Amino acid sequence: MNNFQSFFELYDKQSAPFMHTMVQDYASRKPFAGMTIAHNVPLTQTTLLKIACLKASGATVTVTNPSFVKESALAIETLTYEGVQYKPLDQLEGCFDFLLDCGAELIKSCQANRGIVELTRTGAMHYEKLQSSEVPIISVDDTRLKSLETCLGTGEGVYRAITELHGKPDADTKILIFGFGKVGTGIAYYFSQKTPNITVVDMLPERLEQINSRGYKAVSAELPRQVEAAIKKADIIITATGIKNLLSLSYKKEWFGNKVLANAGAEDEFGFNFSDSEVLANKKPVNFALQEPTLMPFLDPIFYAHNLAIEDALQDKTPGFRPLNKKDDQRIVQQWARLHGWGLEELDKTF
Repeated sequence: MNNFQSFFELYDKQSAPFMHTMVQDYASRKPFAGMTIAHNVPLTQTTLLKIACLKASGATVTVTNPSFVKESALAIETLTYEGVQYKPLDQLEGCFDFLLDCGAELIKSCQANRGIVELTRTGAMHYEKLQSSEVPIISVDDTRLKSLETCLGTGEGVYRAITELHGKPDADTKILIFGFGKVGTGIAYYFSQKTPNITVVDMLPERLEQINSRGYKAVSAELPRQVEAAIKKADIIITATGIKNLLSLSYKKEWFGNKVLANAGAEDEFGFNFSDSEVLANKKPVNFALQEPTLMPFLDPIFYAHNLAIEDALQDKTPGFRPLNKKDDQRIVQQWARLHGWGLEELDKTF
């Protein structure tokens, strides 16, 4: 039977330095002793390190899993062995000191006595709209460090998935990306390490400037003839806009013949004109075709920040929505860069 320690051995100090540091620190300090925590983050074997840190802190943790992803059976077995309670989301209710949430799902049936920490943009938007809150609501998404996952982690995962499903690009491969948000930025970065032929379509003037400044070719979504030409020239086309049915609603299906097509968004961005078999991974987010959609080095600082935000809420009890404090945000980014061999200037150029 696997225990928490076996996963710390699987993800060693090189791949998960923040988790290794936190579990030792929390075991020593017991900062959340006597507290109750409801934990709603996709339950995978990587997440077990995060939960192990919370158990080491002295808290009583109840684990659930978001509605939009299937939980890992191995993770549930490990939680049972470690004496950590697991409850399906539709069975979890009641009052907890802290809600560690993903997608603002816990707030529907649970109450927080001391604070809430949200991981995602979708959830942050929901919590930000709350008329009033009696506790601090800390957003990890509204930080620079979150780009380590959404930009670099997802970008690397999309690149890795496409190369595994189709093959590695060469210097002549022409890449077309729709969208230059965090995800599109990361995808462009990783493909640019293999080919200089990167074209990105976006509609925002400031993003078009960023695309050009990074040495890619920018095409305005408001110039349909230029978009048509870019589609017809491309070898690999990747969507990262978050807009459902975008390509079906905006462009002719025949322009996409003999192309490798991949979706990097949560929505089906290719849409109704494209069958599942015409798009890699059956139109699902292509990196989720991998056993590890995002590698541990990119998740590690996000897990650390999600747990650490409890301490932020305990130190500053001001009710209402706010991002994780800037000091911790900057420290984590700088430490991650040093640990993984990135220069801060290189990170600045990437996101």
